Amino acid sequence: MEDNNRTEANPVYELCPLISQLQSSPVGSHGKVSISCIQALGSDIYIGCSNGTLLRYVLNETEDGTYQYTPISEFMLQTRASIEDIQLAPSLSMALVLSDGCIFFLSLPTLALVPPEIIRPMKNAIAFAINETSGPQEPVGLALIKRDGIGFWELGAKLVHVQEFKESSIILARRSGPCLCLADTENYIVFNLSTRLHLPFHPISTSENWKILPQIAVSNPGEFLVVACMGTSPDFRNVYTMGIFVNENGDPCQDPINWESPPTSIAVDEDLIASLHIDGPSGEVVEIRRKGATDIIQSIALLKSPDQARLLSFARRGFAVPVTSRLDKLRISSMSLFEPLDSSRKGGTRDHLHEPDSGLTPPPTPKTPSNNSRHSHRRSQSGGKQGLTSSQIGRSLPTARLLVATSQSVYALLPSNLISQVEQLLDKGKVKDAAGFLSQAQAKHGKNETLAADFQYLNTRIGVEYLHQTAFEDAGDALFRGGLDPRLLIGLWDDWRELARRLSYAYGTNPDEPIRVEVFSGLEKQMVTLMGLTIETIVSHSLVTNYSPHLKPSTSISSAGKELRASLHWNAKKMLKKYLRKFCNRRRFLQDGANGIYSDEGVNRIVDTVLVILYAESKDPEDNNELSMLLDASQILRIEDIRDVLISNGHIASLIRLYERSGDTQSVIEIYVQLVEGQLTEFSILDPLERVKRLLQASTSRDIVQKYILWLLRKDRTSGIELMISSDAKHPRSIPEDILLLSKIQEVDSDASLVFLEYLVLQKQTLDPSLHTQLVLRYLDALLVSLQDPKRLDQQKETIENYRITQNRSSSSTTEPPPFLWYLAFDTPMSEDKTTRLKLDFMLQGSSKYDMEAVRRRLRIAGRGIDKMLALEMAILEAKCGNHKSTLSILVNDLQDFLTAEAYCAMGGGRVITPKLAVVIGDRLNLSHWAAQVLALEKDLPHSIRRQGSGSNTPNFMDINESHNTQQSTELTRMLLEVYMGVGQAKAKEASMLLNAQAVKLDAEEITQLMPSSWSLDLVSSFFERSFRRSLHASYEGQILKQLSAAQNLQTSALAFEVFAAAGAMIEEPNDDDAPPTDDSAPTPPPKTEEKGESEGGDEKAMEKSEVSSNEGDIQPSTSYGAKKEWSSVTRPNEHSITLKENI
Repeated sequence: MEDNNRTEANPVYELCPLISQLQSSPVGSHGKVSISCIQALGSDIYIGCSNGTLLRYVLNETEDGTYQYTPISEFMLQTRASIEDIQLAPSLSMALVLSDGCIFFLSLPTLALVPPEIIRPMKNAIAFAINETSGPQEPVGLALIKRDGIGFWELGAKLVHVQEFKESSIILARRSGPCLCLADTENYIVFNLSTRLHLPFHPISTSENWKILPQIAVSNPGEFLVVACMGTSPDFRNVYTMGIFVNENGDPCQDPINWESPPTSIAVDEDLIASLHIDGPSGEVVEIRRKGATDIIQSIALLKSPDQARLLSFARRGFAVPVTSRLDKLRISSMSLFEPLDSSRKGGTRDHLHEPDSGLTPPPTPKTPSNNSRHSHRRSQSGGKQGLTSSQIGRSLPTARLLVATSQSVYALLPSNLISQVEQLLDKGKVKDAAGFLSQAQAKHGKNETLAADFQYLNTRIGVEYLHQTAFEDAGDALFRGGLDPRLLIGLWDDWRELARRLSYAYGTNPDEPIRVEVFSGLEKQMVTLMGLTIETIVSHSLVTNYSPHLKPSTSISSAGKELRASLHWNAKKMLKKYLRKFCNRRRFLQDGANGIYSDEGVNRIVDTVLVILYAESKDPEDNNELSMLLDASQILRIEDIRDVLISNGHIASLIRLYERSGDTQSVIEIYVQLVEGQLTEFSILDPLERVKRLLQASTSRDIVQKYILWLLRKDRTSGIELMISSDAKHPRSIPEDILLLSKIQEVDSDASLVFLEYLVLQKQTLDPSLHTQLVLRYLDALLVSLQDPKRLDQQKETIENYRITQNRSSSSTTEPPPFLWYLAFDTPMSEDKTTRLKLDFMLQGSSKYDMEAVRRRLRIAGRGIDKMLALEMAILEAKCGNHKSTLSILVNDLQDFLTAEAYCAMGGGRVITPKLAVVIGDRLNLSHWAAQVLALEKDLPHSIRRQGSGSNTPNFMDINESHNTQQSTELTRMLLEVYMGVGQAKAKEASMLLNAQAVKLDAEEITQLMPSSWSLDLVSSFFERSFRRSLHASYEGQILKQLSAAQNLQTSALAFEVFAAAGAMIEEPNDDDAPPTDDSAPTPPPKTEEKGESEGGDEKAMEKSEVSSNEGDIQPSTSYGAKKEWSSVTRPNEHSITLKENI
């Protein structure tokens, strides 16, 4: 047989062979056995034969994996007559078979006769009808047509008679619920059991000259379709028949149907009406119409053969058709998407289509993969392909309800599936029609889960066709509905395909295995072809096909061709962007319920990365907002994959947010650095330098701070220094590291290196000698450089000269002159040189770690003139070296700083700058860190002394009255006097004042020897007078003390004598009970004593006083009175006398 479509482009049925040849040769049959009736249910087909045999065919899987109906069993009725009708009652698992006026009841599916004791066969039957209402029924209503009436029964576990109606000449009946449609020899009749309606509603034939057999079909519950002959042509070649729809009341309920020839059989399948015509003008055909329409929507012509079609049967519950074309297409298979990293793509790079005149031909059609993917089926997860596996095929074969039978074979009128209808349109190039047809089907059957795979398959197929036509927007929509793996679409761009390939192997994927993707088996060829193309080849092919003859000289050279190419490329990217955006939206909607490709991290990473690139390249503000939201929401983006595109398109702020979210502070700082340097531009970031400062200050990474600290120093010295100090507090550096950093800072900024060096020495209190030496030399070099300026040199000379004048004025008044350092600090104008000199003085005095020889050598190199300008510094160095006389000589002769010289002597040397003076200057001039170096040498000083002075205006600058080494102080005072006296009369007044101030420490005899002969006696008279007076006072004081001690001794002796005289004698007796000690060294316990006296009370009091006196003196009294008297009168007074002297 062949399928011929008469009127409609898309067939609604396909003629599918079920049984090609009847396989039955029952014993006892005569002649050729033919099919007389047929029914089917599920995977079983029941065939009634002309010899009374009932055959059962069952759908089985063959060895090659296909399916076919094969005979399983047969049952010979005892009538051995042709089987006229078969009706199935699935709810009772029973078949009712009419043969030779007898109805047999057989069990399904075994075809075993129900035992007569349960249900006996029913005889004298002309026809029967069971309730054809859809859905399970129990019991099943049965109408038995006899010659003289109609019997109604209920068929269940037993056959129960209900009622009987007298009605003759009935030859055909169909039942739907309580309503029956009957046919006698003349009319169609409606009989309603509920209302007792009995109504003939139409004659079977209105023509007296032509009669037809009645035909009835249930079209809907309570509705019937009957066939009536409406007349013939004059020559009787054409018989006009009509299909009439009536309801349970006999009223027409649908528009009638007209047939050009009377149908042999009819059947109603939902809204379609099938009619078998064997004597029509077109031969044996099955015509398909819709209810209420006369036009034929499909005509299936049957080849003329001896095996003529006989009947058309309707299986209400449907049966399986072993057609796997749809299933084969929907089967899931996998194909290689990306080759392993160590292998190159076969065939090299993708070829691009060129115009016919270019000399190149389009690339060959790719071959279908030769792997076994068609047979390695596996179910895809939700969100992927809803395909079928081989284990499901048996349960998912298509279902039909119409059977066409010839005498020896059986066919199924299989409703054309959606795939075949759409693909026929696609094969004809009607892509838009196919898309419209599919859209209607989805709107109607979108909730039908069994068609989900069909919709995906067809949408993908249509999307691919749209791609080839460069209808990119429609292609993207269709491909998204088809659930296409986005990597296949991304792969149409070479750069992004390589990116997707690299990302697929980035995390945990075996680099030796190819990346595979699931596709429908029916789309393998299209997918392989698609993978061999690029957007460029698709666009080029479209331009060549559609515009090549019209665009001169060629589509690639003409300006119009270039514009078209650019527009198509832009549309393609727009399509991809829209597709990926919808993919992300659906993934977000699914959230935790996402699976399939929506839960594949590799796929999602590729999608997000490419979508970021597309958004970044767009100038649309909406795309910029989408970019920000995607960057904030995605947790799987790799910054290194999108960094360059974000930077090149000016999305610096977005990139910074990504780095901040990932905790990559160094990269954030690097971007801000590039913004400061002008290498990048981002107008939304107003002050990148300030952000660098904050990040470095908040950073806990030592490496990051070390990397950018020098850069920050170049841009902002103050912030750079602050960062160096604060970072050292978080992550302390070692001395070598500090020295290395200092050298780098020196290369960048000399002034900053000095500040950092001061921090190391003064605040961090690093004791490394090289750092101390370097700091001192930096101060010294700065001063020496300054003194090379004649103007500044004159200022220094003027300072010294003015100080000398001040000293001379003070000598003629009662005001004590200040030390030179005080004068320098507070009586000279503020300048950088003055501050540097004060810092140098404090460091020279306070630090003990610098190389003094290097400093002295630097001063010697500077020359004698400069040396005189720095007399105070020379004095400090000489004092540190222990050259006291040289120190005093410099202070007296060069500086004329007599107060400092005397303080130097009073404190025992070593300190030219006193702690108190350092504190005052440090506090008032904000040099406390440098002053602290001087205080560090005074750890033995009380805290109150070291802290005083900052708020005092008194000129008591020196700690002269503090306790120091007296001998050293005396020696230095004598040395200072020698310096004064060594210059003759010039320093006579200062020497006189020193003698008067330090007279206690000086010996008059030594002073007499030192005093120059030219000095007037008036200068030293006061010193000698005080010395003599002090000596005489000491002599008289000694004599007084001696007499006081003697008087006190006599008084003490008298008191002791009276006490012991009153105590009386004491006798000591040994205790016989006490054993003598075994060890000679052991102490002997005191003996028991018995006191004697004139009166008991007086003796006891005397004894108490005696014991008290004995305990105070720690001397045990003797047993002899005379001895006691001697002790009392001699020993005690002597001891008292000694004690008194010691106390005095």
